[in-house]
Amino acid sequence: MQRAGRLANRTAVVTGAASGLGRAVAVALAQEGANVILHHLLPDEQAAATETARQVQALGRTGIVVQADITQPAGAYTVAEAAIAAFDHVDILVNNAGFRLKQPFDGMTLELFEATMAANMGGTFLMVRHLLPLMRARSYGRIVTTVDSTAMEGARGMTAYGAAASALLGFTRSLVHEFGDNDITANCVCPGHLPPDADGEEEDWAGITPAYVFLASDDAYAMIGQTLRPSP
Repeated sequence: MQRAGRLANRTAVVTGAASGLGRAVAVALAQEGANVILHHLLPDEQAAATETARQVQALGRTGIVVQADITQPAGAYTVAEAAIAAFDHVDILVNNAGFRLKQPFDGMTLELFEATMAANMGGTFLMVRHLLPLMRARSYGRIVTTVDSTAMEGARGMTAYGAAASALLGFTRSLVHEFGDNDITANCVCPGHLPPDADGEEEDWAGITPAYVFLASDDAYAMIGQTLRPSP
């Protein structure tokens, strides 16, 4: 008999779920009972996203693939509408999509800096903007955002990306003050020592995905604006 799991009957949206950490998180949530909307950005990621859905479905859960540019309002709306059409509600949002830019500061332009901020902050902002009202309507929600370690440690060539990662921390810490008395939480996971291409196999993420499962569960009711830093 399949165990119920900590996330039984929950619905999750995972952005950037075609491969790597996003896929691992989506599968980990499904292992605990969640049905998952699996977002990806590029058309050529369709096959990889479909494989993520296959792994979710192999666990007896529903996995639905949605392609969209969530840095644009219409794209984020598309993902939200897919979740509503399939499940009528969303309990968990994992903001994992992002654009990792390495560019020495001497070659940085304002346009590139702003584009990096928009690519990393914009999608998270818009997904929260669309899904938070659904969570408020049910007085329940879990928002978990992936934050790169450059937000904590910095790195050469990462001024724009590090600034965007730090902005996600500040966004999350302030967002929690908007929830009122609802059982809604927002927290971050800042993984350490990621594979160089951030696209490792499932075993590379075994030490990281439990942090997401915990923050997505009822057990994390007292975690408010916190950042967990697991390493594989």
